[in-house]
Amino acid sequence: MTSSTHSRLPSEDVLDISHPPVAYNNSFSTPKMQRRSSFDVLHGLAGPESNLPLPKRESITPILKVVDDIREGIPLEFGGSSPHRDLLKRMSSPTRTLSRIPVASVGNARALAEDGPSPNRISPLGVVTTNGSAANDSVDLNASTSSLQAPATPNRRISLTPGGTTKVLADLQAGVVTARNALENTRAQLRLSQRTVAQLTRQTEDLKESRERLRLENEGLNNVVARKERLLQEVLERARKAEAEATTLKSQLKTETATSKKALREMEAALTESTALSQKCEREYITLRDSIKSMTECWKHDTDRLRDEMRKREDKLKLEAESTGKKYAQLVEEVKAAQEQQILVKDLREESSKVRREVEDEFREEIEKLRGQVESHSRQSDEAAETARMLSTELARLRRLMQIGTQPSQSFDCQDSGSIS
Repeated sequence: MTSSTHSRLPSEDVLDISHPPVAYNNSFSTPKMQRRSSFDVLHGLAGPESNLPLPKRESITPILKVVDDIREGIPLEFGGSSPHRDLLKRMSSPTRTLSRIPVASVGNARALAEDGPSPNRISPLGVVTTNGSAANDSVDLNASTSSLQAPATPNRRISLTPGGTTKVLADLQAGVVTARNALENTRAQLRLSQRTVAQLTRQTEDLKESRERLRLENEGLNNVVARKERLLQEVLERARKAEAEATTLKSQLKTETATSKKALREMEAALTESTALSQKCEREYITLRDSIKSMTECWKHDTDRLRDEMRKREDKLKLEAESTGKKYAQLVEEVKAAQEQQILVKDLREESSKVRREVEDEFREEIEKLRGQVESHSRQSDEAAETARMLSTELARLRRLMQIGTQPSQSFDCQDSGSIS
């Protein structure tokens, strides 16, 4: 893990603890190490492109001031009333509750910042001591070791013997190992967090692609629904037109039925009038026939009576030949007139029969014409009724199609809502 970490992060400054950081010699010199805060360490682990919230950079001047105020030759007492004890502790992060860094990483970072001796605590003292003279090296080393040992043993006096320095160096190496292990754990957890963030980013991209695909599918379904709605509107328009045509045909059927009924009533009235006229003519004919018969009988009776009278009065007629001749001439004239009247009556009879036949023929023709018109009107009414029946069946079919068309649109809406949810 250490080699992989070095290969992945070559720019980071990692302490090598294969050898002691300070060689034990007579001069007790300390190496120069650059101090890095927890902010720099976490920022280097997270990378420059990371958006993770990190704690703010803390000022190190109070610690340096406290360290600079250590007096030479006087051991430090780390009691409960030490003024710089609280300053040595790491300040709490202002974004602790809002940070998205794993809890274990934060704990390791705190352990790295707050626990016992650390190389980061040595570097500022080392920088300060190198700027002074060589005579103050031993005093600064004792002060730094005493300040690093203070949190572990606050009430212990620091010994200036080389054995104590060796123990301090061993403790420093153990602290470096602990810090390095904590740093490795923090790096592993950070890599895990970065992988989790990358996985979540990929999932977010997949979700975005899914949302875009669902949006396209939704647009396609919306287009299908719009097309179905347009088709439904067209079907509704056709149904409205069919209903309007059916209404107009019904009104036309009603008007034609009314006109045909009116024509039938007129024809029936004309037929009644014609029948009454024919009956009147028949009655007149019967009257004329009876009158002619009565006249004929009268004429027969008259002729018989005249014959009887002529027989009876032959003698008288002989005597009255002249008068009888005159009367006979007059009678002949009357007979001629009667014959002419008979001929006239016969002509009238023939004419009346002819007129009756003509009237009957005309009535028959009129009746045939009326019958043909009635049959044509009945056929037209039957055709109109059949057309209305076909239109009603077509309208019922269109309504069923409309109901069938509305059901898939509702199912599409349900599928859209299910896919979106």
